[in-house]
Amino acid sequence: MISSPENRGRSGMTVSTEAILGIIAEESGLDPAALRPDATFEQLDIGSLDVASTLFAIEDKLGVVIDPDKLDRNATISDFVGLVMRLA
Repeated sequence: MISSPENRGRSGMTVSTEAILGIIAEESGLDPAALRPDATFEQLDIGSLDVASTLFAIEDKLGVVIDPDKLDRNATISDFVGLVMRLA
């Protein structure tokens, strides 16, 4: 399981691992338990439209803006959570 630190996003909202995983699960339609830290979006069959909607939801719900061009399609779920936490 991914560790669960918390940060405050630019909007002042709390950014946590659980919140990020919840958004990924909601936008992809996957069960949160399926989001293994070592799995990539591709391995989880999360397509580019789901990734885009995830980025928009993270911005909307957590106040964290992620440039889609900076996102590595081969990044793991853990890498993605770390990126969001660093940008929060």
